[in-house]
Amino acid sequence: MLKKFDGLLSVIETWFMVSLFLLGLALATLQVVLRYVFNTGIHWLEAGLVTALIWAMLFGAVRAVRDGFHPRVDLVPSLASPKVRAVLNFIGIGSAFALSTYVLIDAVFYAKFINMINVLHPELEIKMVYPFLIVPIMAALMTLRYALVLYTLCFNPSATSPDGQYRDHIGAKPTKGVVE
Repeated sequence: MLKKFDGLLSVIETWFMVSLFLLGLALATLQVVLRYVFNTGIHWLEAGLVTALIWAMLFGAVRAVRDGFHPRVDLVPSLASPKVRAVLNFIGIGSAFALSTYVLIDAVFYAKFINMINVLHPELEIKMVYPFLIVPIMAALMTLRYALVLYTLCFNPSATSPDGQYRDHIGAKPTKGVVE
């Protein structure tokens, strides 16, 4: 069940990363062609490009939780006893989970507020809440990813690599570049 859920979540993350990156690339290409070939432009292209690329990068940040690309101190836990390592793992992953939960709650509150006051994006000319929705979406996905890592950490609290423990638990292979 957990493996299927992780697979679905990974497919969604990958689809959004690739789609939004390609959208950003298309908008950048259009902007360059309009500017240098036709000596004109569309005023919202830059904002659309930046929004698409930021959204793509934030989906990548969620994937980084799964694949262990977020920076952390590895030296201290690797030198510690298994009991101390377990405590450090729960403190580290638990703190990240708590922070992402706090950001989620705050982002939902702020999204409701900017929707209520009906502010418009100055360049995209849409409600400001729509581009901002990336913050609660990413916070929810980060919270979910950290919850999954915490859950699997319960099976081996003194794991040297909590994200590696998670991937081992679901039987997933790490993304290229991950060193265990």
